[in-house]
This record gives sequence, C-alpha cells and structure tokens, in this order.
Amino acid sequence: MKRFIVTGCPRSGTRFAATLFSALGIRCGHEDVFGPDQGLGDLPVEWNGYDADSSWHAVPFLPLDDVVVLHQVRHPLEVIRSIAGIRFLARADLPNKATRAVRRNAPEIFEPESEAERAATMWRIWNEKAEEHATFTYRLEDIDAVLVSHLCGLVGLDVSNDQVERALRDTPKNVNARDRDETVSWEQVAALLPELPSHYGYDTPTTSMKATGQGGLEPPTSGFGDQRSTN
Repeated sequence: MKRFIVTGCPRSGTRFAATLFSALGIRCGHEDVFGPDQGLGDLPVEWNGYDADSSWHAVPFLPLDDVVVLHQVRHPLEVIRSIAGIRFLARADLPNKATRAVRRNAPEIFEPESEAERAATMWRIWNEKAEEHATFTYRLEDIDAVLVSHLCGLVGLDVSNDQVERALRDTPKNVNARDRDETVSWEQVAALLPELPSHYGYDTPTTSMKATGQGGLEPPTSGFGDQRSTN
C-alpha cells in the first residue's frame, strides 16, 4: 500500500476520514504526522509507523515525495460557519497552536476584518494549494461506498465492498461535531471565494443554489454536520 494523506481546509471532515480509513484497517492518524507542532516548525514530520495521516496541517508541506494526496473538500458555507463557531481565527494573536500555525504559514488569512471573511480566505487558499498537488480531489458530501472503494484503489488497498459498507456504517458523520455560527451568510463571503465553489461543483447564486425565504443561500443537506449554534 502507498503512503497517503487526506487534507484540505480545517473543518472539512479530516477526523471523519481518519476514523473511516482506520475502520478499514489502515493505521491512519489524525494530525499525528502533520500536526500544529509540525506546522509551527517545533517538531519534525515523522511517520512513526503510520500508513496515512488525515490533517489540514499537511497543506503547507505540499508537495510531498512518494505520498498520495487525497484532497477532501467541504461546502464553503459549512466550513466557514464551523470555523467561525470555534473562533480559532478570531484574532491573529491567539495563543493556541492552530492559530499560530495559520499565522506562520499564511498570514494573509488574517487581513480581512471579520472572522467569516478570514474563514472564507482560508477555505480558498488552503483548497487551492491542496488541489495543486492533489492526486485526487473529491467532496466530503459525495462520500459513499463507490467513492471510498476508488480512494482505496488509489492508495493500493484491496478491500471488499462489504468491508467498505461496514466501515461507512460504523463511522459516525458527526465524529468531530463542534459549535457553528449560523449567522454567517453567503453574501458576507461570496466575493472572497470567486469561482472556486462552482469549480468543485457546489451551487452558488449563479448556479441555482437553493434560496431561503429571505433571499439568503444555504448549502445542501448532506448528513455531515456540527452542532447548531450562534456565537
């Protein structure tokens, strides 16, 4: 089997992916190879027996030699609301390691004034960099047995349909649910995303995205979700 990573923007289901691949018998870490300490340059990247790692912290290290890169994308509004909900882009001077790693590797993310705009900027920058070096790009919302079997084929893992179906049943879609800021609207962030959402096949105002009664825009229901709250 080939060594691989699952990566993309924060709050895009990397813990779900780690849990799913682990259920398929792969020693897949979640931020165990590429974590905040590596992002800060405090610790070297060491695989330590892992076959794979699922982590948004891997993006600044791309490209990687002899590593399959699975780029996992989630609907931008879902990601932005989730990032705003956990507040880790609230201020550039926050002491937590994740915030410091972002500031070290992409300080331009903190240039916008609002958290929602910073989250949108991160969604764009992180996904553009990940896709540039990706072996394969796919959407979190599309994960099913067929897609998982394809991903396993890309990394050279021979699994049966029954194994895949069982792993999907055993992996909760809310495995890393966190608070969200439901007040964030598409109109607040659309200008920072340009055509990238459409590039990944997500509906936008110009591609008949479902409208709310107030003229706002909402992502499709996928079963993947965080706790609903407004901060």
